[in-house]
Amino acid sequence: MMPMMPSLGRTANSSAGLRQTNPPGRSTNRFDGALSGDFQWHTHEGGQFILVESGIAHLRTETGAWIIPPRRIGWVPPNVRHSPNPSGRGSGWVVLAPTMFVDVLPRKVCLLSSTALLTATLERLTRLESTDGRIRRLLWRVVAAEMRGALAEPLEVPMPSTPRIMKAAQSVLDAPSIAERLDRLAGRARMSRRSFTRHFQSETGLSFSRWKRAVIAQYALERIASGHTVTNVAFDVGYESVSAFIAMFRRRYGASPREFLSEHAENYLRRPGA
Repeated sequence: MMPMMPSLGRTANSSAGLRQTNPPGRSTNRFDGALSGDFQWHTHEGGQFILVESGIAHLRTETGAWIIPPRRIGWVPPNVRHSPNPSGRGSGWVVLAPTMFVDVLPRKVCLLSSTALLTATLERLTRLESTDGRIRRLLWRVVAAEMRGALAEPLEVPMPSTPRIMKAAQSVLDAPSIAERLDRLAGRARMSRRSFTRHFQSETGLSFSRWKRAVIAQYALERIASGHTVTNVAFDVGYESVSAFIAMFRRRYGASPREFLSEHAENYLRRPGA
């Protein structure tokens, strides 16, 4: 069973002095993984929704990492530093929320299982002209109402908070591999193995080995959904046995890669020509 969405209210993650990078007056932005773009760390005054039409998009903050498949919506509260990064086949929209609705939106970054009405409303917002102020206000009221019943999905990889441990963990996100050694990461963080593992679990709630498997499973889902074979992905992330890789994936997603994609093909796979 999926957990209920985080409690609503004004964000507790505000950070003074962070620069808002969205252009004045612009509330939507198209992204396409097939195109180059600027996905640097940035913030928004009113928060943002990430609406994925096809493929898979990534979202990273200083405290976690998410994958966003189609029919799911990513939410980033105001003034939270983040970096959206579509995969090679990810495409969709970023929709910036008006500051007047901050009080009724989640206080934490989350991935939501979207209703048809919520998705349609956000899609309609991307097509509005700048002069459609009355319709825009009405649509945002619909979004706020739908968010009260939205469900948060557990597709997050938590990140440590200590900068040097976070930097070491980031290197795993950039190149996931089962062969990544704990001793090497501890050395990169200038810590003993024992100290590194203790702080890592305290800050993420996961042992390093469990966290690493979650990162690999997340990366593998993106690669397989993008058309790579299970065998190639298994070897790419350092498994010597495809069956061991499939067992890891099954523990994470409750099904083998082929079973998972067969069941969720409409959600995760991009249609030819899309």
